[in-house]
Amino acid sequence: MKRLTRFLGIVLLCVGLNPKPDVKAQSLPSATTKDYAQWHTMSPAVMSDDGNWIAWTLTMQENNDTLWVKHRLNGKSKSVAFGSQPAFSGDHAWLAVRIGVSYAEQEKLTEQKKSVEYAVGLIKLSDLTMETIKNVVRFQFSEDGKWLALTLGKPADSKAAGNTVLLRNLSTGLTRSIGNVTESAFNKASNRFAYLTNGGTIRTVELVNLSSLATVVVSSDTTHYSKLTWDKQGQAMAFFKEKKDAKYLNESQTIYFYTALAGTPQLKSYDLSAQAHAGWRIFGGSSLSISDDHQRVHFGIKDWERKPEPDTTKGKKPAAKEKLAPVDVWSWNDKDIQPRQKITYTQDLNRSWESVWYVRENMMQVLADSLRPELTSSMAHTTVVAWHSDSYKPAFKNDLADFYLMDLKKESYNAQKRLLLQAQPVGMGSTPTASTTGRYVHYFKDLQHYVYDTRTQKTSHISANIPQPVHNVRDDRPGVKGPAAPMYWLKGDARMLIHDEFDVWSVLPDGSSPRRLTQGREQKIIYRIVRLSMEEPWLDPAEPLMLSMTGDNDIQSGYASLDLRSGQLRTEIYQPKSFGRLAKAEKAKVFSYVTQKYDQPPALQVGTSLASATTLYASNTQAAKFAWGKSELVQFTSRDGRPLKGALYYPANYEPGKQYPMIVYIYEILSNGLHQYVNPSVRSAYNTSHYTSQGYFVFRPDIVYELDDPGVSAVNCVLPAVETVVKTGMIRPDGVGLMGHSWGGYQTAFLITQTDMFKAAIAGAPLTNMMSMSLAIYWNTGSPNQKIFETSQGRFSGPWYETEEAHRRNSPIIFADKINTPTLMTFGDKDGAVDWHQGIELYGTMRRMGKPFTMLVYADENHNFTKRENQMDYFNRVTGFLDHYLKGAPAPSWLKDGVPYLERKKIEEQSSKTN
Repeated sequence: MKRLTRFLGIVLLCVGLNPKPDVKAQSLPSATTKDYAQWHTMSPAVMSDDGNWIAWTLTMQENNDTLWVKHRLNGKSKSVAFGSQPAFSGDHAWLAVRIGVSYAEQEKLTEQKKSVEYAVGLIKLSDLTMETIKNVVRFQFSEDGKWLALTLGKPADSKAAGNTVLLRNLSTGLTRSIGNVTESAFNKASNRFAYLTNGGTIRTVELVNLSSLATVVVSSDTTHYSKLTWDKQGQAMAFFKEKKDAKYLNESQTIYFYTALAGTPQLKSYDLSAQAHAGWRIFGGSSLSISDDHQRVHFGIKDWERKPEPDTTKGKKPAAKEKLAPVDVWSWNDKDIQPRQKITYTQDLNRSWESVWYVRENMMQVLADSLRPELTSSMAHTTVVAWHSDSYKPAFKNDLADFYLMDLKKESYNAQKRLLLQAQPVGMGSTPTASTTGRYVHYFKDLQHYVYDTRTQKTSHISANIPQPVHNVRDDRPGVKGPAAPMYWLKGDARMLIHDEFDVWSVLPDGSSPRRLTQGREQKIIYRIVRLSMEEPWLDPAEPLMLSMTGDNDIQSGYASLDLRSGQLRTEIYQPKSFGRLAKAEKAKVFSYVTQKYDQPPALQVGTSLASATTLYASNTQAAKFAWGKSELVQFTSRDGRPLKGALYYPANYEPGKQYPMIVYIYEILSNGLHQYVNPSVRSAYNTSHYTSQGYFVFRPDIVYELDDPGVSAVNCVLPAVETVVKTGMIRPDGVGLMGHSWGGYQTAFLITQTDMFKAAIAGAPLTNMMSMSLAIYWNTGSPNQKIFETSQGRFSGPWYETEEAHRRNSPIIFADKINTPTLMTFGDKDGAVDWHQGIELYGTMRRMGKPFTMLVYADENHNFTKRENQMDYFNRVTGFLDHYLKGAPAPSWLKDGVPYLERKKIEEQSSKTN
């Protein structure tokens, strides 16, 4: 194969490369690694229901975390050291926060493998005073905010079955202590507090009337209670009571249903063994839920396991038991391979068949079974979607299933499931789902939207009258294509909202009367629906619909609001920044969102409209003390003529006329991160801000793919992208390095077999042999890699033995003799995504060829390193490696001479003695 190094017939377009000096930046020092610990990350903000109070947590890199709460109008604020997980009371009078320990103490406890004992801070918002309650493992406000339940941790030597719960009236301070509680919950109406006690001889289910504090014992017995469950509105509850049978190894449950809280309370029960389904038991590990109309209780059933018969041989010595061989039998008939079965063992062991108890009629129906084991049901309506996929396993390409419908209306207790779809893809938006009323079932098939009407039993092609493709046209993977974006129902299933590549459409459930609600295609702006509340499954047409906006050509972003009744679309805010985390107060027209640019740290904006929002908190203000780079969009053309983009990040204190080294970081589409602020960190070896602070350009070009040529596609995109930037004269042609991790590591390893453009390469956890890798196992999930290769990121049209040439021409190891670029490759020896033997294959090949090549292997690390010492070590080695080859710094000793194992052990022993 000829080396792909020449640049032929490429039209070069470079937009925004404006080398004007920043006088202010030049007068500031660049941040050093010693400065990085000053940076922090801001958590998503939480708003009180009235929108006046906002709380967020600042997580420091190497220091103590802090929670802040602030009033948006009067500016009053309070900080809580080590605070996190803020929760406002429903009456916006209180804030509860979890309080941990200092950073140093956390590190110490982690080293000792001990857990943190948390406290709760209860802040009175009227005067910002705080009470601290120690050793709290869980806290919950009632919906109206008048009550707080605190679950205390057990003493280390406690053998109690449950915990102590403190039930506090926040107005009076009156607190009731309840012992041995295993479960507890307020109802939504905030007039009842239910709890289970499972300590001592008698176990109980008790209910507190929060108005009178009268307590009712709903049920009591000597057996265990579990799965306390309220209905949606908090007017009924259900729970399990354990029931044992001496003939069986396991237990069943009796279901209790308690309702009519406003009138005469009623307690009903259902015992499966007393019914026709005596061969089954109600499984206590299943979920328990109540329909909105209180007519159904859903639960799971399993079969019984009989105890083994007792040994009746008297006076005889029992035969010695043979020790079982620990052998796994890998059969070609396995629907899931043994590693996958091991990972799903607990899930499979606890699998139960969803069933329903019709409370009024005291009848039961099994919804799921071994033929149709998976299903989705709703407590709001009676339409159930069930499916079965085993007949399509093993699935080496797309997962397929047969889908069935079932109606749970009373007149059809024993109705059979009727077939809706055969061999329908699962996932990717293709799985059929019932509408919010249950009348319709939506699914996506053959790149189109369809709706089945359960009343008329007719199917409508609802996207037939939309002239633009409604599937994800930008997905270049070979698997089944999903919709452009999720579909949404309006209230009452009046209409449906679906997306094309750019726009949002409204259509009736029968596919008629399509309306385009946005004009994104003309403007090259991508509009997407943003849900501000998950309280209901539908969107309310009486409320403005919020849409995100993303400029397809310029990466600008913002938000728009759409009046669904008038059709009026209004751009709220749209700028060359990144906008995210849009939220709205529950009971007020107050919005919050976060803005950022590469050279502007994230800032929390709050206001009564998006356009008028002001900065409530600007993070990382210390960054203003340091010189910082900037980001610009680069446009280029791939070798096959496709216009593409890349994000270019300038070095801090950039000087026009001076040439700089550049690091190219690759994965797939990366230009969409143009405006993302990146905290510098010594725990991230691929950190953009670290390298720009150290005098590097960083370039992140987009890569798109042709089927059967993932590596060649990377070459066709990356090389012209780099040549475009180098032609500006800002980059030293002999100072360009390449790096990537995982899929980016693979493309890095392949690119250096095709060009000598790069003077250094970092390949983190790369695929090196596409044939052996396609046959490896993704150990994190226990699944074989074939599906990834033939439907997803691998982008091959078939298995290696049908597309052998394609696998070979895209395998770095096949062209290892062409590698002249100094390369550092890294793996964790417990990598569950890319088998680290991929690294051994390339290392062994390069070593046999006598070519300079270094591999780092970190013990007990998975695909992404989690141990602080390993993250920092890798950061330092990558920095030293790049500085040597791209800046001419002296080579680190480990790079020149390696580190013999004997020497490493001596260093470790000396270190342990010192510590």
